[in-house]
Amino acid sequence: MSKYERLIIYPLLFLALFCALTGVNVVNATQQMFERIVAREVVIVDNEGNEVAVLKYDEQKQNPSFEMFNKDGRRVLSLLAYADGGAVGIFNQEGYLTAAIQNESNAGAVLVYNGTRDMTKLVALRSGLYGGVLEISNTQGFPTGIMGNNASNHGYLGLFKGELLGFLTPQIMLNVGSEGPTIDLAK
Repeated sequence: MSKYERLIIYPLLFLALFCALTGVNVVNATQQMFERIVAREVVIVDNEGNEVAVLKYDEQKQNPSFEMFNKDGRRVLSLLAYADGGAVGIFNQEGYLTAAIQNESNAGAVLVYNGTRDMTKLVALRSGLYGGVLEISNTQGFPTGIMGNNASNHGYLGLFKGELLGFLTPQIMLNVGSEGPTIDLAK
């Protein structure tokens, strides 16, 4: 090796050795295009190595899901696929479900939960037999009010006792039929 070659090669070797020992990245990132990626799970981490998103296939449920996490590692968003359709779940800082958009009986539903471990459904907006239905529930999850469409394609409003059996018979039912409005009271 000539004198001039050594003046070029040796400094480059020392630079490479320095970078390797100190962990300096000479190249920060490269972009590659893949036609297809096959994996059972894809995990995205932040600069500290904490999981912030996971795309995976759940072996037990046999469904794929995509979940995102907050800085504390708690799930804040889930996108789920299942046999009857899909769902989006939104979770609070404690990791409890607060809202969901999902398929129910081949129709859409928006559900609001109390944000506790009990996952009590408080409000439901969904498709019903004759059109849209709004259902309001108490803290125990029992429906106390329903507003929707009846078989005559008119509106109704039902108020119920906040108990399981009280939901079977409305206490007050405001109904608009083809003959006009009616008010039914429980006896």
